[in-house]
Amino acid sequence: MNISKIHNCYGCGVCATICPHHIISIELNKEGFYEPQITEKERCTDCDLCLSVCSYSDDKVADAHDDVDYYAAWSNDSEVRRKCSSGGLGFEIGRHLIQQGYKACGVRYNSTANRAEHYMAETVEEYLPSMGSKYIQSYTLPGFEKLNRKDNFLVTGTPCQIDSLRRYIRKLRIEDHFVLMDFFCHGVPSMFLWNQYLREVEKQIGKASCVSWRNKQTGWHDSWNMCLGEISENGEECFRYTSRWSKGDLFYQFLRRSGLPVR
Repeated sequence: MNISKIHNCYGCGVCATICPHHIISIELNKEGFYEPQITEKERCTDCDLCLSVCSYSDDKVADAHDDVDYYAAWSNDSEVRRKCSSGGLGFEIGRHLIQQGYKACGVRYNSTANRAEHYMAETVEEYLPSMGSKYIQSYTLPGFEKLNRKDNFLVTGTPCQIDSLRRYIRKLRIEDHFVLMDFFCHGVPSMFLWNQYLREVEKQIGKASCVSWRNKQTGWHDSWNMCLGEISENGEECFRYTSRWSKGDLFYQFLRRSGLPVR
């Protein structure tokens, strides 16, 4: 058994991460969402590892604990709160664990590939690009492929990505080396939608090397905006395009009309 019959799944990429023969790739399907493909079917041994970590093929959630405590928190650092989409707690957890010797697998925007993608950070400075939510599907392999059995890791992702990853670390019996962190997620749009939106904006401003989906420059209470621009020589973000959902931004309008809440 293998994932060859899995289509329209979560695209978490954990099946490709666990494959011992490295013959699973994660590609965009005809609707613009990531899904697995077996690249060399003749090398597949039907070991079933890919399906064993697939949250899409299992109706049950891989719960971490039966008893759960709930807390509300935010960063005391005003600059962190300004840069992050909500209160900055995710970044603060990452910063603390990196200082304790963990590696942090977060998500940054890759302007060359025009996509959000997981990556591995070993310093707080390297972790900075993970700040701020990315409202598109993340390509996970650049980060997940760096996971191993000996180091300690923080991994941040959507609930479906984390559910599969929890199955992965349980399968390898390395749960004690991991802190897994997810968040409330309402779904993601097609990458085809994002690429079309980006093409239209770049007709006005040229190549966008930085993107912010929830920038606070329009205020905390009207931060559903799209800011695109470039990185200056001193590393500062210089946005040349800003469009707010409250003013009819096309990207957020598509999210709303597709049934994905933006509030």
